[in-house]
Amino acid sequence: MAMQAAAEKRQNKPRLRTSRGFWLWMLPVIIAYGLFKYWPMVYSFILSFADWNFVGEFSWVGLSNYANMFTKTMFSKGIVNTLKYIAWLFPFFVVLPLIFSVMLMNVRSKRAQELYKGLFFVPNILALSIVCMVWLWIFSTSYGLLNNILALLGKEPVKWLTDRSTAFYSVVAVCGWKYMGMNMLLFVAGMMNISQDCIEASRIDGANGWQCFWRIKMPLLAPTTVYVVITSVIFAAERAFTAISVLTSGGPAYTTTNLSYVIYEFAFKYYNIGTASAIAGFTSFFFLIITLVMMRTMGGFGYHEE
Repeated sequence: MAMQAAAEKRQNKPRLRTSRGFWLWMLPVIIAYGLFKYWPMVYSFILSFADWNFVGEFSWVGLSNYANMFTKTMFSKGIVNTLKYIAWLFPFFVVLPLIFSVMLMNVRSKRAQELYKGLFFVPNILALSIVCMVWLWIFSTSYGLLNNILALLGKEPVKWLTDRSTAFYSVVAVCGWKYMGMNMLLFVAGMMNISQDCIEASRIDGANGWQCFWRIKMPLLAPTTVYVVITSVIFAAERAFTAISVLTSGGPAYTTTNLSYVIYEFAFKYYNIGTASAIAGFTSFFFLIITLVMMRTMGGFGYHEE
């Protein structure tokens, strides 16, 4: 027994050394990730219970920031507009990419496929701030491309970014155009992973193009679809932040603002760090609930055959 215990001890020593070496190499990454990823989240949660403006005295106010944020008009507008961004960006982030991916997969020429992929993906690799500067010229009331086209048609110029009826949809159009190509490529990758044997078997059984897509391809695309839907909902508000900041600054009359931009304004415009942190905590919880509900109703990221 003693010899067996000694042998097991010698056998476990390399594993122990390997484990220690692994954690030693991972320690810098863990520290950096903790400092720059999780500590700001914890510190923001702490600040949500305080009254502070970056330079003044730090004082605890309990749950006052959480109670007061519901009295702010900007906050209520931010919630409503965030939900509107999710709804209006959904076609650009999910529906249109799926349609374009199906159309792209039906292009027989490989060179044409690569050309179309590149054209759709080019906006995604450009910085959103640069994209917004270009769209500022397109939306310009006096010399913009869109109003020049309207003038040729004998129409009055439209104040795309300063009119309440058009500003929100202008921001949606910019964000949708910018990020549509990425999700299209994700759907293309998902379709390329579908076995052609399944497609050929369904055609032999007499399935037409629509039946083949709806009953064969869509169920097999479930993991990709769930991923695209969830990330699109989560990123809908986040990706709109830069466009809001550059194009409209949240106006007119909070028409285009969202929760991310509300946090920015309270923190860096009004220097109300406590309220900004409280809204940030609410926003994180808000999207956590949405994500959990979608994961629950959509069956997660896996495809299960039962």
